[in-house]
Amino acid sequence: MSPTAAPHRVSDAQRTLEQRFANPFLRRVLRSPLHRLASRWFVLVSYVGPKSGRRYWFPVAYAVAGGGIVAVTPKAESNWWKNFRRPMACRLWYRGQRREATGEVVTGEFAVDLLDRYAAAHGLLARELGISETVGGRTAADEGVRAAARDDVAVVLFRFD
Repeated sequence: MSPTAAPHRVSDAQRTLEQRFANPFLRRVLRSPLHRLASRWFVLVSYVGPKSGRRYWFPVAYAVAGGGIVAVTPKAESNWWKNFRRPMACRLWYRGQRREATGEVVTGEFAVDLLDRYAAAHGLLARELGISETVGGRTAADEGVRAAARDDVAVVLFRFD
């Protein structure tokens, strides 16, 4: 995949597997004493929807950068990130501890920098999202990161309160 290629689309079967099995499993594990099985790669995000008043819980892959926790999601494949277009209070289960945080979508050059850090932490996932490409064993992320930062992915920065 070239660095500027559109991200891989998630099939209905993949989405069903994620929603019915992977996410519930990770939700339980990340809040349990067994969190070490997954907390190196995943953080559990929890927030109350501003319109629905309903509490949402979902795991996301993360990287530590920008003074907080960075999550990246394809804009076309998810909606949760839209609730963080303005700073919003939330909870994170990070490495076995429940922490209060504020999440916000980041754009511009700061988002590019965060995507680069995310790509370094999650090589395979970053390539699937279209934000990085490995060339000769080295990551050539800059062009892909810039393209993804503009259009394809949402970058959400969570800072602990």
